[in-house]
Amino acid sequence: MARLLIVDNDARIVELYALYLTRRGHDVRTAGSFREARAALAALAAERPELLLSDLELGVESGREELPRLWSEGLLPPTLVVSGFVDLELEALFARLPAVVGILRKPFDFERLDTSVSVALREAERRGPDIEAARALVLAARANAPAPAATLADDDGWIEILPPGGGA
Repeated sequence: MARLLIVDNDARIVELYALYLTRRGHDVRTAGSFREARAALAALAAERPELLLSDLELGVESGREELPRLWSEGLLPPTLVVSGFVDLELEALFARLPAVVGILRKPFDFERLDTSVSVALREAERRGPDIEAARALVLAARANAPAPAATLADDDGWIEILPPGGGA
């Protein structure tokens, strides 16, 4: 079926999801933190997960910051956010991340998990070319990033790269 990476800091939940999804035919890997997920995503470049299932609150790490960071690093695969704490602000944030292909709200049963994974995989396949094009732009922008001393200004809706010292 599909290569999945589950990110959650609750070992019992991860074991349960992994067991169920493996029995459904998926190749499942797990990470207990975003740090572990980042390392796995970097190491799995040739076998990139087709879907990341990510909880949001992992103790000291939060998906609110880490998912956009993974995207900006060019590492975020198509992602199903799995959380009981998604509000309108988070929905808006995730709507701006091309790789987020769905949200599964906790609590849920296995049937809903199975359905949500299937729907997210179909959506990832449908949006794949757009996600990859956006990822290519992110990686190109990172490759051409200004020197660290430069700053970005966004006071009028346009982003401007300012030289060191902030001159205009």
